[in-house]
Amino acid sequence: MNRIKQLCAEADITISELARRIDMQPHALRRYTRHESEPKLALAKRIAKEIGVGVEDVLGVTSGNVSATAKTIPLYGAAQGGVGVEITDVSSPIDEIEAPSFLNSVTDGYAVYITGSSMEPRFRSGEIAFVHPHKPVRAGDDVIVQIESDGKRHAIIKQFKRFDDDVVVLEQHNPQKQLTYQKSEISALHSVIGTYVS
Repeated sequence: MNRIKQLCAEADITISELARRIDMQPHALRRYTRHESEPKLALAKRIAKEIGVGVEDVLGVTSGNVSATAKTIPLYGAAQGGVGVEITDVSSPIDEIEAPSFLNSVTDGYAVYITGSSMEPRFRSGEIAFVHPHKPVRAGDDVIVQIESDGKRHAIIKQFKRFDDDVVVLEQHNPQKQLTYQKSEISALHSVIGTYVS
């Protein structure tokens, strides 16, 4: 169990200040201080360097139990509020997490927090979807659809149905309906190959 909260107290810095120093959102760092999740090696190294302690101190493990070879991938979070409540901002990651074994050898693999209820019961808000950007997309696959808007890249999770001429046809489950996008609107269409409930 990590010791981030205790280490901050000992170093006389706030969680918000530590988050600022390591270029992370305070609410994301507080997930670890509440032990809702445990930091992966890359994040633990950043925290350790900033506070001036060992990685083992941050992770709360004995020396020798930390794997130096764990691969991490970027984790993208939900856009905030309004109409975009079911849209994920993939302009820049909010965190890093350890890659599952099936993404260990994949270049540019990433993960996104699922938001909203449009894909229930297949996916629920708060789950993490793991994405393989190089796997060919087939009809019936769950996909992350990336769309450029106002200088940012956003993403939605849907089920891929087909390509028709210059459009991409997708489906959502709740409520069930088909959605059509112009191919020119879509920056990327990537396969979801696994999920994790955080």
